[in-house]
Amino acid sequence: MSTSWTPGGMGGAGLEGILRQAQEQQRRLADFQRQRAELRVVGESPDGLVRVTVDGDMKVGDIEIDARAMRLDSFSLAESLQAAIDAAYDAHAERQRELLEEMLGGADLVRRAEAGKVTPEEWFQQFGVDLNDPLRRLRG
Repeated sequence: MSTSWTPGGMGGAGLEGILRQAQEQQRRLADFQRQRAELRVVGESPDGLVRVTVDGDMKVGDIEIDARAMRLDSFSLAESLQAAIDAAYDAHAERQRELLEEMLGGADLVRRAEAGKVTPEEWFQQFGVDLNDPLRRLRG
């Protein structure tokens, strides 16, 4: 009587499950990257005279300056422009955080990672990788 052995004794069904899980993670990552690339956010100065658009690569694109801003001195105009850029970068960071939370399935992990309170095991579990599994190298 012959039996086939696979790493971890998982058999074909277990390997198929790992493959499906890896494909799902790849799909989620690809969706995140696509959404991030398509990202466009707008920041506006507090006085409402300047609007700036930032793209997915955090590059400033459109800059709209209200005609009333031409009455400002150069220092005030520069402050309004900088405030609009800062607001756009803040909006970009917030939207990117939201996309990351969607990809990882929750805000708690992202907040804990930003605070440096996530172990490597917890992080990789989100991607279906068990770092405590001694046979993981044999399957990969």
